[in-house]
Amino acid sequence: MKKIILVLVGILILSCSKESETKYATDSEKVFLIITENTTEKELTKIASEFKTEKDIIIDFSKTKFSKNGKIKTLNLAVDCNDGFKGTATSSEVILKSKNSGFSRDYAVNSKVSFIIGGM
Repeated sequence: MKKIILVLVGILILSCSKESETKYATDSEKVFLIITENTTEKELTKIASEFKTEKDIIIDFSKTKFSKNGKIKTLNLAVDCNDGFKGTATSSEVILKSKNSGFSRDYAVNSKVSFIIGGM
């Protein structure tokens, strides 16, 4: 019985763990960006350029603060998908340590959630 409980606790811990790397995609049906405490200004600059070029999505993080090592400190994100969906999100350093932030835009006609911004 103890082994089963330990296995279940292990699975629960792994399922609750957050991403540690910046993730993003610009597929035809869905785009997303996951910002972690390890995301850098250089990464966001590159990603914002890709989103603008490939999907005409404007990502503004100009008010975001970064530490001396280039990693994100506080997030101030504004996203405009140029199709009626847009929003803003902010995350403090404390929040970024415990939860990722970002956005997702689902272009599928039958999508339950077309746009979300904030905690991911």
